[in-house]
Amino acid sequence: MKPDYHDYVIKDGKFIGKFEEMYRNCTDPWHASYEDYEDSACSLAARHFYFTTAPALPLTSLGCGTGRHLAWFSLWDLDVQGVDISPTAIARARQACEWESWEFLTSSIIDFFRYNATHAGTYLFREVLWYILPDWTEIVDILKAKHQGAIVIVELSFYDDQQYGRDYFDGPDDFIAKWPFTIEKIVRQHTTKHQREGRIMVAGRI
Repeated sequence: MKPDYHDYVIKDGKFIGKFEEMYRNCTDPWHASYEDYEDSACSLAARHFYFTTAPALPLTSLGCGTGRHLAWFSLWDLDVQGVDISPTAIARARQACEWESWEFLTSSIIDFFRYNATHAGTYLFREVLWYILPDWTEIVDILKAKHQGAIVIVELSFYDDQQYGRDYFDGPDDFIAKWPFTIEKIVRQHTTKHQREGRIMVAGRI
């Protein structure tokens, strides 16, 4: 049986968080391609928002993984940084994007904001917020205190039968209600008739 990324991330309603083990054992854990990004209304909206609102601001992708989405998102950008907690993922990202003068850093997201984030830019949290829930309040406090003027873009998926994380964000409406910054753009991409299930993109300025 091939390894399943769920075994390392969230399983049976519990957060596992073994991302280094996941990248070591799963060659392509997320199974996402450029075509998938192009088919995602939220991903397209996030990229459009960045390039029409803040193209001159440095871009940091938090939880960048192997850099595939970052390479698609930042196709025309030069000042780019990718951050991931997995050394294996960062090594793959550096190799995949070796033609670019991008910086890749191995770090947890909370430690990045505590010790490495030095300027206001654009911070992209794509499908990682469920993995950093205990640190989200501190990250928000740091952003508000030290990164006024920065852009924050979040893409996040919700599920009808979701167990983990609902005590933090009980669906898309609750997430929007608790958004801690100014909201400039919201895109909803629901995959069922149920309002809860689907992906949401929220972007705003601190």
